[in-house]
Amino acid sequence: MNDNRLRAALGYTRFQSVPKILLFDTSYLMVQDVADAAEDLGWTVVRLPTPKQGRGDGQFVASLLQVLVLHRPDFILTVNHLGFDSGGVLSGLLAQYGIPVASWFVDHPMPILGGADSNATDNAQLFCFERTAISWLEKRGYESPVFLPSASNARYFSPHLTEARLVDKYRCEISLAANSWWYKARVEPSKQIRRKARMLMSQHSNSDGALADVLAESLQNDDRAVFGAAQVALAEASLVRRQRFIQALSSLNVTLYGDDYWKHLVPGVAIHPYLDYHSELPALFKGSDVNMNITSAQMPTAVNQRVWDVPAVGGFLLTDAQDDALEAFEAEVSMAFYRSFEEAASKAEYYLRHPDERVRISQKGMEIVHRSHRMTHRLQTMYAVMKKRFG
Repeated sequence: MNDNRLRAALGYTRFQSVPKILLFDTSYLMVQDVADAAEDLGWTVVRLPTPKQGRGDGQFVASLLQVLVLHRPDFILTVNHLGFDSGGVLSGLLAQYGIPVASWFVDHPMPILGGADSNATDNAQLFCFERTAISWLEKRGYESPVFLPSASNARYFSPHLTEARLVDKYRCEISLAANSWWYKARVEPSKQIRRKARMLMSQHSNSDGALADVLAESLQNDDRAVFGAAQVALAEASLVRRQRFIQALSSLNVTLYGDDYWKHLVPGVAIHPYLDYHSELPALFKGSDVNMNITSAQMPTAVNQRVWDVPAVGGFLLTDAQDDALEAFEAEVSMAFYRSFEEAASKAEYYLRHPDERVRISQKGMEIVHRSHRMTHRLQTMYAVMKKRFG
């Protein structure tokens, strides 16, 4: 097909009837949640197997163009910009033919995008779960990025869907399901990068936000060495926070689920392997009297999935006081919060002794999630933005 014919074939009218999306199907977990939500809304979802690290190579581009011509989607949707190459080859091609692209960051965009400004094309609409990254995205040339938090998948995180036998299997007083960050902080980086990261941490020992600022500044100046060190410093900060957190809870009977590297942080504590996100975690969240949560250092205001998923199944969550959580839930009414690790321990003990309060808070939290924080709600918001800009 010559270029004129291809342009004609791709110049079809969009956003006219039932929404239709072309989903870049990588192995990233959230992709399945997006697909489920789109189908629950009655949308048409076309999934294209896509490598995480895009290259804009001929074989993939040919498959992509074929799917676009055949299925005529309203827009392409990718999670964390996966499938796009840093050189902007694929972005440029899609911009050339006017194909709208929605990219939803459910992890911090700085480490993912790096200095890939060539992806900032007129046809790209970015959505981001971390509101403090919006201004950085704008400075990198991305037009009108939209704050869009993550959410819960109703197909798995609903009280009536959790199997009673699994809830009984994972029943416990207090649980924590979390990554230790040891691999990202201590194993993956080189000794040189770790040394630079320690220097950054010593300079900004009282503020994870300052480390995030260093990350942004290094990208602005295209200083890859500082950028790598800042990433590792944030990973180390997350590791240290988790270590102090679990130590503060040492007098409590915490059931810990995570990677084996936790043994370096809390020697002697029993570590249970990761649970399957869709089949086992909902049961743990419902079966735990108190679910503990701690946010990673690279998320100044955003929340992780626990904040949506635990109340979605009717579970009780005690989490750190992140801005986005405080905006969605009322403290000690629809969710329990702590502002220090010492307060986390004392509140965990308190709520263990007051099951009626746990039930009341859990019920309120569940109502809020079901009403406003499902993946279907997020996709409806995304579609409205895409239609307004590209329709």
